[in-house]
Amino acid sequence: MKTPKLILALFSFALFFLAFTSCEDNDDTGKPTAQLEFETVTSSNNLKSTAAQGIEFTDGNIIIGNVEFETETENDSVEVEFEIESYITLDFATGETEPDLSAVEIVPGTYSEIELEIELWDDTDQPSIDLMGTWTDANDTTHTVKLEMPLGQTFSLEIEGEYTVKENTGIIATVTIDPGSWFAGEAGELLPEATSNEDGVIVISPNQNSNIYNIIEDAIDRTSEVEIEM
Repeated sequence: MKTPKLILALFSFALFFLAFTSCEDNDDTGKPTAQLEFETVTSSNNLKSTAAQGIEFTDGNIIIGNVEFETETENDSVEVEFEIESYITLDFATGETEPDLSAVEIVPGTYSEIELEIELWDDTDQPSIDLMGTWTDANDTTHTVKLEMPLGQTFSLEIEGEYTVKENTGIIATVTIDPGSWFAGEAGELLPEATSNEDGVIVISPNQNSNIYNIIEDAIDRTSEVEIEM
């Protein structure tokens, strides 16, 4: 599937990088579709924090409770909307979700606005972000890191500006999740001071290494809403 045109928006602290692209649609019906894809980053390069440059996450799950997508034409004559409210598991190792977030058909035309909301699961005490990784310190010693974040955060993106959807084309919303970048600043500098549990694992949660947890949580909260005009 080729992606010749793009509308791009970035959440600067990178819980979610979101990119909207137009694409050739491989659907047999030839009707345009809007679809959601996830891309996970297992290692981060060029982090500002020297201490955090050896951190990577390779396994775990992110639990999503609600996904909502909406777009409409300039004169409001056509509106496309879908919402999935469910227990959605995103496998961090593969970027695949269960259940599958299938594409929705849209009508060809010129649209003026896109809205996307992704809400993390918060109906139980289960962490909505539960990731496993490693951190290699300055002495070349590798530590296991477990990130447990019971967030109920809603991430929203609104883009205003015209874009045209033609027959046999579609829209892909790509959500790139890069947990290594959460340690690019002060959180990464605190890693050498982090304590390990009895199994030798550095757990970052509200109850363990909470100083690092709070920095990451605050930064995510500050970048949860983005509005862009094209």
